[in-house]
Amino acid sequence: MTSIEMEIRTRLDVIFSKYKPNSELTEFKEELVADLMEAYQDFAKQDKSHDEALDDTFDQLGDIDTVLRELSQKTSADESSQGDKKKKTPFFDISDDGFHVGNLHINNQGVRLGDDIVIDGKHDKVQFGEWLHVDHDGARVGKKYYQFNDDMTMNHAQFENDKNTTAPHWATAHHNVQIPISDKKFIFNYKDTAINFYTNDKTDLITVDEYFSRDNARYFAAVTEDDDRVLISQGEQPLLFHVRSLINIGLPKNFEKGRIKILNHSGRITAHDLILDTFDIVIHAGSFKGHNLKAKNAIWEINSGSIQVDELSLQGAEIFNKSGSIKLKNATIPHAKISVTSGSIQADNFVGGGQFSVEAGPLRLRVSKLTDDLKLRANASTVRVTAPETQDFNFDLSVRSGVINMERNTNINFEKNVDNYKRGVYGQNPEFTIDAAIDSGTIKIY
Repeated sequence: MTSIEMEIRTRLDVIFSKYKPNSELTEFKEELVADLMEAYQDFAKQDKSHDEALDDTFDQLGDIDTVLRELSQKTSADESSQGDKKKKTPFFDISDDGFHVGNLHINNQGVRLGDDIVIDGKHDKVQFGEWLHVDHDGARVGKKYYQFNDDMTMNHAQFENDKNTTAPHWATAHHNVQIPISDKKFIFNYKDTAINFYTNDKTDLITVDEYFSRDNARYFAAVTEDDDRVLISQGEQPLLFHVRSLINIGLPKNFEKGRIKILNHSGRITAHDLILDTFDIVIHAGSFKGHNLKAKNAIWEINSGSIQVDELSLQGAEIFNKSGSIKLKNATIPHAKISVTSGSIQADNFVGGGQFSVEAGPLRLRVSKLTDDLKLRANASTVRVTAPETQDFNFDLSVRSGVINMERNTNINFEKNVDNYKRGVYGQNPEFTIDAAIDSGTIKIY
């Protein structure tokens, strides 16, 4: 048994120790050992330290307590006693009208559990009041957020489908608007649709192409203008049936002074290859995905959903997500203010500084270069920072309830070094400070 496998098994022993052992738990544990060994090897190939690769490996597990609890309750004694009992067959029915098992109903209206509509054709998410929210990025149960996929692999190929600005195959109606550029603020107000921003081939025109699965001029957007702004508002939405729609918005290449704001109630927004002065986004429930974006200032607000951007350059940014995830890769933000109430923040190859905060959820930063102090705040969280290898920095780290680990063993001078508070200097000539404070959890600096 290698030392890596021993460390993996030791960590799993701690996780499994809360549950009564049985054969199914043992089998599941062996499967996890093999999977975690493979994941560790992948992370170790990415020029990461041993501790960092091991932490990243166990991050892939997520929350498995529910699975372990269920497996621990399945004992052989229970299985043998059930063998003598007559098994009850749940109510089961399949017809042209739908599929029905117990309280689960699937038909042309969607998926229903009991009296609650779980999923229908209009939404890419599941929501039960304020208690349960689920989409493709993760799930929030009460105040706790579970992230499904912690993969930060974002690349240009992911946005190729969004760059296709031709009519979709399902479209039966097309509406085109061309708006001259100006120094006014352009506000795009769409309540429920997919919106794609891209760079068009015009020199002084914004193009708006709307596609609909039903043909009715009432669905088309209206354009109004006053002294300060140009407002593009979504047309009517039918109440009795769903109309599929896609909005492609082209901005000229020479729109560096352009000021754009997007308002979206429930939908998916993508943007790529844009250079602007101001790029603001407000989303009630949905997602924003971007690639190769540059602006002087940006304010992004999401009530419930996800933000995922690769190749980002912002001089100043305020990014807030109430419930969901923020993922940034190859981002340069000299003065950032990024916060999540319930969810996660993750940034790879980050250049800049500023404030990052989470109430409940992980905070993970891989910093290539500091250009300002880095201030990190959290309530119940794991804060992990990979600091620049070739840049000196001060550090001031405190935990009210938890532990602090400085994974660097050389070139560190401590002014204070106790379990829940560490202050000092890495290197000889620090210019900036990594200041992290959390109420409950763990701080790790690699």
